[in-house]
Amino acid sequence: MRASGARVSPTVVVAGAATFGALASMLTIVLGPALQPSFPILLYLKFDFAEVVDVIAFLVFGPVAGLLTAIVHGGILAAAPGGTGGFGASLKFLAVLTTYAGISLASRLGKQTLRRAGVSMVAFSVVTRVLLMTVVNYLFIIFFAKVLFNQDYLAFAQFLLTSAGINLSGSQLVTYVLGLTALFNAIHAVFTVTLSLVIVGALLRRAPQLLESRAWFANYLKQSPE
Repeated sequence: MRASGARVSPTVVVAGAATFGALASMLTIVLGPALQPSFPILLYLKFDFAEVVDVIAFLVFGPVAGLLTAIVHGGILAAAPGGTGGFGASLKFLAVLTTYAGISLASRLGKQTLRRAGVSMVAFSVVTRVLLMTVVNYLFIIFFAKVLFNQDYLAFAQFLLTSAGINLSGSQLVTYVLGLTALFNAIHAVFTVTLSLVIVGALLRRAPQLLESRAWFANYLKQSPE
């Protein structure tokens, strides 16, 4: 069965984005420790299940809803008690956007089977998130962390590395931190996009009357999953 290309109304898009964004932020704030295992060594890097909610909103409602969801998610994290503050929220927002970028690029390949579409979206998301977030993290380490957020990002990273028996400084320290963070982002992109696709694929199978003709993702499938 092919998607008919029907569009979701703007009201549904906005309502869906607000709901998904609020849900994502609440998962981070309320259930954060349980749903955010730390990356080895650089323990401030957290695998965040809440990003799956952002990506599901993108896959179901489309890029505009995905962007609005990420804005709501980041805004609540920045402002709400127990959130990550402006520093963490801004990095979270940019990480989600760079993941979206890979999904959008993969969608330009045309209609594919669910499996092929999933593989291409995961692969493109890894590339865009790693490349773009490496640039973002470099700027945060060198400039934005201190100037905008009054945080010494690199000093804390150096402390964690030293605690793990890795003694580095200067450009070597920056390179090592960026390399570990790039590895984290690659793993996170695979986890986030794969789990989101599994959930949306299950919805397409179990509720085709609700999603097949309306979900943004369904427009890029040759046929609905059997």
